[in-house]
Amino acid sequence: MSKVGGSLLTSGNVLSVIGRVVGRDYVGNKLILVVSAMKGITDLLIRAFDNHDPNALDVVVSMYVNEALNLGLNDLASFLELMREELRRFINLGEPWVRDHVIVHGELFSVLLIERLLNDVLGLRAKAVYEPGIVTDSNWGFASVNHELSNRYVIERLGNVLSKYDIVVVPGFLGVTSDGRYTSLGRGGSDYTASLLANYLNVSQLTFYTDSGGLLTGDPRIVSDPVLLREVSYEEAYIASMLGAKKFHPRTFEPLLKSRVLTVITDPWHDSGTYVTNNCVSMPKLTTVNEAGNDLFRVSVVGCRISQIDDLRNEIHKVVLSYDVSTVKDEGPHAVSALLKDRDNAISLARDLHRWVRSWIA
Repeated sequence: MSKVGGSLLTSGNVLSVIGRVVGRDYVGNKLILVVSAMKGITDLLIRAFDNHDPNALDVVVSMYVNEALNLGLNDLASFLELMREELRRFINLGEPWVRDHVIVHGELFSVLLIERLLNDVLGLRAKAVYEPGIVTDSNWGFASVNHELSNRYVIERLGNVLSKYDIVVVPGFLGVTSDGRYTSLGRGGSDYTASLLANYLNVSQLTFYTDSGGLLTGDPRIVSDPVLLREVSYEEAYIASMLGAKKFHPRTFEPLLKSRVLTVITDPWHDSGTYVTNNCVSMPKLTTVNEAGNDLFRVSVVGCRISQIDDLRNEIHKVVLSYDVSTVKDEGPHAVSALLKDRDNAISLARDLHRWVRSWIA
């Protein structure tokens, strides 16, 4: 199973990205391809609905229309124009479920485009499944998954399609309520979708394709010398995503914590990446910074069992206590966090902690 992030799906690059992913992961076997909206699309759809802004919607549709035309898929471009008119009616409605219906269309457009690309441009046998079977409640904007129903429906629906086609294209980010309305799983929800499907279907490997090429020891927007982590455990990846690492959906790795799925985070053009496994090595691995609410900023160090190893915990405290810190606390066994009121101090602390983490990384 492969998941392609929206950061890679930019104008003019969809064919090269999908071609590379399929070339790597489809070698005569079946492939499930989970796709995100193209880069920037979800933000535009949110603006279109929240501001009742048809111009933002026009930009969205035009990006997909232009991509279809560039690929010679003129009939698809015409169909997308019809969908534009339908969505124009929705952005003027105020009900909460309509917002989710609108914003998940980035993923639905991607599925439309990539299914046709695979069939008509690359000559493969591919089929789009617009509702893979993930059933949720009606908590619009951050829906919760009914795992019992979803497990059964996903196996039935995707298993049936895989028996007839070589590649199945599935939208990330969305679920469906019991009465058939689209829901969104929250920002970054396409990663969560892929993990759910991988768990339900018990796949052997899940590959996340992203522009970062893997998990880094720190945010490159904050630290100047992050390095690629070759391996992390599921527990570390899970707490790191909860603490804001790489903008993963906070529950991305939750479905895989007890699984035997081998997960790889990489990009389409390099063999290197981060392997996520059940092997937990006790050492600091990465730092994160995120907003913690109440005008506080959370700076964290993530590493297997670091809060339970006195020497490591004490070294973290030595660095942290030179700052004006509101609270230092353990985030379970695999992370230690400090809360600060000032953003600049939080970034400075993150850099100091990252230097310490780097000293552990070969």
